[in-house]
Amino acid sequence: MELRSANYRVLIVDDEAIQRTGLLHLCDWSEYGIEIVGQASNGREALECIENASPHVVLTDIVMPIMDGVELTKTIRSRYPDMKVVVLSSYSEFEYVREVFKYGVTDYLLKPKVSAPELIALIRDLCGDIDPAAGGRQSESQDASLLLARWLEDDLPTEEQDGLHGRLEALFPAPFYRVAKAGTGIVTSRTKWTQSQLEQTLIRIAADRLAELRHRCVFLKNEMLLIVNYGIEQSDEIENALMRFAVEAQNELSYISFVVSGRCDGLEAVKAKQDRLTDCLGKLLYFAGSAIVPEERIVEGNGDLSFDQAGFLEKLQLLSFDEAIGMLKALISEVRQNQTCDEYSLKRFMQNLIYSALSTLEQMKMPTKELHSSKLKLFKTIDLAFDIRELESIATEFLESLKRLDRRGDHSQSALLQQIYDYVEHHYANDISLSDMAASLHVNYSYLSSYFKQRTNENLTSYINRVRVAEAKKLLVGHERTISEISRSTGFSDHNYFSKVFKKYTGLTPVEYRNQIHL
Repeated sequence: MELRSANYRVLIVDDEAIQRTGLLHLCDWSEYGIEIVGQASNGREALECIENASPHVVLTDIVMPIMDGVELTKTIRSRYPDMKVVVLSSYSEFEYVREVFKYGVTDYLLKPKVSAPELIALIRDLCGDIDPAAGGRQSESQDASLLLARWLEDDLPTEEQDGLHGRLEALFPAPFYRVAKAGTGIVTSRTKWTQSQLEQTLIRIAADRLAELRHRCVFLKNEMLLIVNYGIEQSDEIENALMRFAVEAQNELSYISFVVSGRCDGLEAVKAKQDRLTDCLGKLLYFAGSAIVPEERIVEGNGDLSFDQAGFLEKLQLLSFDEAIGMLKALISEVRQNQTCDEYSLKRFMQNLIYSALSTLEQMKMPTKELHSSKLKLFKTIDLAFDIRELESIATEFLESLKRLDRRGDHSQSALLQQIYDYVEHHYANDISLSDMAASLHVNYSYLSSYFKQRTNENLTSYINRVRVAEAKKLLVGHERTISEISRSTGFSDHNYFSKVFKKYTGLTPVEYRNQIHL
């Protein structure tokens, strides 16, 4: 195979020689237009290599001696704003990865899973807009985006911050701005899109749908910020252009929607607005089906999430699943209408409610083992729910699964019903304690009562008394035993109570019943 000349230069930084060697020989890099221009064992060595080799991409580990990947990334962003930085991390270093994202890391890959095709594709994506002959210089668009990201982070010394402000004003000469913002975490978690692919897709859509407007895409931690700079003569174009952009982005990426600001006068207003829009992101889930939502439709702050959880759990104890589902739907309807709380709070509430439901039914000896084993998966599904409709569907399906579980157990539970009948048949003459019966049948007391009521539409205590009265009626046919003896032999320790219960079920006292038989 004829090898192509190298186009893109890559530096490998890792304190473990075996890791560096592994990456070096992962594939024949030159075949793909990539050159490994150097290796370094820590951040300090890497900076020396960068001076000499001018790489387009730095592949760096996080945990290293002398200078770690966090400090290296910060320094690269300060000295070489055009350079791409990709973190190669292990699972245990995720907190470090979160830290370096503040300094503009372009993407990260997990060491245990990194493959040649994935790394090649990533490098090509990152370098697609770089002119190799220009030593890795980025386009004006990307340079402006990087400047915006650094300025919005606002963690630079005052002098540098002021300098950035001046450069940005030169890049954005029009007086007005509109700002749109979206979260990107669910997209990368629920799809096969990598962060770099997602960014390139949004940049492409913006270039297409906002071609007539000066704009920049800025990518922060799990957020995408679109800034549009325009003059008064372009005001009529903005709404339709932003709508076209958001709709196409949602069509391609599925799990993304935007909140958009009103007009901002000046860069400082943009900075203040983007903080407000971050708060708004937590309530986009209430606008299911909307690709873009004006910020004025977002209710500020969180209210009290009022729900009768005790009553809800009581419905479950009584196996009244339809009523519990009704309570949940009413809650979601109210929360949706009032935008009561943000996405994080609502999802945590749903997870806690499901946990309480499972614990309640487990205490009742319901066969919930299968559901318990998938609990973490269910919680993850809730975390990744995109909108209120999906969240409602997940919670409702969980309750429906409880109902199906109860029905699925009907065949085995019919044996329990027969066990109850047999227990009463053998113990009606004694003082039957429902708690003793539940223990004997290896079920929870509350579940026993609820189960019997659901299956027979009769309270268990009433059934026991009915059996006792039926036995008493048999004994009253003869005159061998007195009423008091019959009362005791059928489980009624109190003669007066026996007479009261007997009359309730037959309409006659025991004496009247005996006399009627022998008329």
